[in-house]
Amino acid sequence: MLNQLLIGANGVISLCYFIIAFLILLPFLHGQQKTSLVLATICVFFSCAFGHGLHVLMMLSDSQYLVHQSSSLLKLQIGVDSVTAVVAITYIALRRYFSFLVDAPLLLTQAQAKLAVANEELKNLNLKLETTVSQRTLELEQANSMLAAKTFELNNTITALNRSNIFLKAQQETGVDGILVVDEHDQVVYYNQNFYKIWQIPEELVQQGDDKKILELVVKKPLHEQEFISKVNYLYQNRELVSRDEILLKDGRTLDRYTAPIYSESVYYGRIWFFRDVTERYLVEEELQRSKEFLQLIINVMPQFIAWKDRNSVYLGCNQKLATIAGVENPEQIIGKTDYDLAWKKEEAEFFRICDQRVMDSNQAELHIVEPQQQADGKQAWLDTNKLPLHDKDGQVIGVLVVLDDITERKEATDALQASQELLKQKAVELETTLSELQHTQVQLIQSEKMSALGQLVAGVAHEINNPVNFIYGNLAHIGYYVQDLISLLNTYQEEYPTPAASVQLCIEEIDYEYLISDLPKLLSSMKVGAERIREIVLSLRTFSRLDEAEIKAVDIHKGLDSTLLILQNQLTTKAGAEIKVVKNYALLPEVECYPSLLNQVFLNILSNAIEALATIDTSGCQTRDSQIVPTIQITTELASTSKQALIKISDNGCGICESAKAQIFNPFFTTKPVGQGTGLGLAISYQIIVDTHKGSLQFNSKPGRTEFIISIPLVQEG
Repeated sequence: MLNQLLIGANGVISLCYFIIAFLILLPFLHGQQKTSLVLATICVFFSCAFGHGLHVLMMLSDSQYLVHQSSSLLKLQIGVDSVTAVVAITYIALRRYFSFLVDAPLLLTQAQAKLAVANEELKNLNLKLETTVSQRTLELEQANSMLAAKTFELNNTITALNRSNIFLKAQQETGVDGILVVDEHDQVVYYNQNFYKIWQIPEELVQQGDDKKILELVVKKPLHEQEFISKVNYLYQNRELVSRDEILLKDGRTLDRYTAPIYSESVYYGRIWFFRDVTERYLVEEELQRSKEFLQLIINVMPQFIAWKDRNSVYLGCNQKLATIAGVENPEQIIGKTDYDLAWKKEEAEFFRICDQRVMDSNQAELHIVEPQQQADGKQAWLDTNKLPLHDKDGQVIGVLVVLDDITERKEATDALQASQELLKQKAVELETTLSELQHTQVQLIQSEKMSALGQLVAGVAHEINNPVNFIYGNLAHIGYYVQDLISLLNTYQEEYPTPAASVQLCIEEIDYEYLISDLPKLLSSMKVGAERIREIVLSLRTFSRLDEAEIKAVDIHKGLDSTLLILQNQLTTKAGAEIKVVKNYALLPEVECYPSLLNQVFLNILSNAIEALATIDTSGCQTRDSQIVPTIQITTELASTSKQALIKISDNGCGICESAKAQIFNPFFTTKPVGQGTGLGLAISYQIIVDTHKGSLQFNSKPGRTEFIISIPLVQEG
C-alpha cells in the first residue's frame, strides 16, 4: 500500500512540474516574459519533472527496491514527496497570484514598453482629434450652407406650390365638372363655380357663403330626394368607398356623380365630389343608339352577309343573316367572338383570319374572293367575299369590313356550265381532229384525182403528139434526100440548058429560084430541130407524169427538176415582159429513193409559186425591191451533213411572204391569191408528200427580197 502511494505521489509531482514548465514556456515562446530568469525557472521545473519521472520509472521497474527500505525512511520519503506534491499543486492553483515574484522584472519592462506605446498612441489620438474637430467644423459649415440652400429651395417649393395651387384652382374653376370638397368632419371646404351653376344655386346665396342653405337647396333638386340623401350618408359612413352613379333631377336633367375619399399616408382628410351635366350626352347617345338600331335594321334587310372586326379579327358586329349562318341567335351574341368560335371549320377560320390580316397589313381591299364555308346548318356554301380595311379619323387601320354574297347556286351553275364547256371543248377538239383528218383525206383525194387526171392527160397528150411527131421526124430524112435529088436534077438541067425558054426564065424569077434553093435545106433542118424539140417535150411530159412509176424507185432528182422547168418554160416571164432567170446549182447527188411523180408535183407547186411571186412583182406594190435586180429563181441541191438526206433549196428574190400568212402557209385551202385564182392546196399537198409520204421535212425562210423553200428527203426510204 505504501509503495503504491509513493509511486502515485511521485507521478503527480512529475506531472505538475511538467505542467508548470509548459505554462511558463508558452508565453516565453510567444515573446512574452523573455528573460534569463524565466528561462532558468523553466529549466529547473523541467529537471524536477524528469527527476521525479525517472524515480517513478525506477520504482516501477524494481519492486525489490522498496522492500529493502526501512519503514521509517519510506514514510519520510512519502512525507517529503507529499509536501512537494502539495507545493506543486498549490503553485499551479495559485500561480496567477504569486507569478509576479518570478515575472515582476519582465512585467515591469513590458509595462514600460506599453507606456511608451500608449504615449505614442495618445499623441496620435490628439492629432486625430484635432483633425476630426477641423473636419467637423468644416462639415458644420457645409451643413449650414446646405441648410441655407434647402431653406432657399423650400421657399422656391412653397412658391411653386402656391403657383400650382393657383393653377389647380384655375383648372377646377375652368373645368366642366362641378366640384365639392368636404373635410373629415363632413364640413364643406371648397366648391367651384360649376358646382352652383350645375345645381342652379342663386348667385346671392353663393355670395352669402351659407353652406348649410346651399346644401339644403341641393338636396331638394334630385327627383328621388330620400335615395340621394341615403347614398350620401352611406358614403360618409364608409369612407374608403369610391362611387360613380347618375342622378335624375326634377327639371329633367341628368348628372353624372363621381366621389372618392382623400387619403394621404392612410390618413383620411375628407371626400371630393364631381358632378357633370350629361343631359346632352345622353340625348346624343340616345340619338346614336337610334341611328345604330336603324343602321342595324338596314344591314339586316340587305341581301349580303355583313360583319366587321377589329385589328385582332375579333367580331364587333354583324347583320342577322351572318349571325344565322354563324350559329348565333342575334348579332349581339357574335360580339367578342373570333372565327374559331363560330360554325366554320378550323381550316376555314384560319383562312379567314389570314385574309383579314393581309387586308389590314396591306391597307388594300380584296374583292371577289371565292371561298367555301361550312355553315351552322351543315350546309357547304360558296361565298363571294369582299374585305375592306376600316380606318379611324386619322386614317389608321382599325379593323376590317367583311361583305359576303352566297353564290352557291351561281357556283353550281358555273361549275355545270364549265363542265358543259369542257365537254363542248372536248367535242370541238374531236370535231376539229375529224375535220382535219377529213381535210387531209380530201386533199389526198383531190391530189390523187388531180394527179391521176393530170397524168392521164399528159400521157394522152404525149401519146397523141408522139405518133405524128414520130411520123414527121421519120419522114424528114427521106424528104431531105428527095430534096437533094431534086436540087441535083435542077442543077444538071441548068448545066445542059444554060439558056432556058422565056417562060421558064420568068417562072424562075417569080419563085426566086436562087433563094428557094438556098433556103429549102435550112427549112428542112429547122423542121428537124422542131420535131426533136417536140420529142423532148413529150419525153419531159412522160418523165413528169411517170404513170409507169407509181412505186418507190431510185431516180435522179435533177431530171425531175429539169422536166418541171421545161413544162413551166413558157411562164418564165413577168407581166412586164422581163425574163425570169433560172440559176441551177446542182451538186453531185446519188439517186434518191422516192415516188417520182409525187416529188415532181412538189417541184411544180413550189416553182409555180416562185414564178407567180416574180411575175406579179412589178404590180404588187413591193417597196423593198430594187428595179435593177433581175427576177431570179435559184435551185440548189446538196447532200446533208449526215450524208443521209438530199437537200433541194428553191429560192426567189421576190417580195417575200407576209407575217400573217407564215403560220398558215401549209394549211389546206389557205391561199393569198384572189378568189378563183387559187385552191390553197399546193403547199398543203407538197407538205404531205414530203413529210408524211417521204418522211422528210419541208421548211421555208422568208423576208423581204428573198423566200427560200428547203426540201429535205432521205436518200433511202425505210420500211
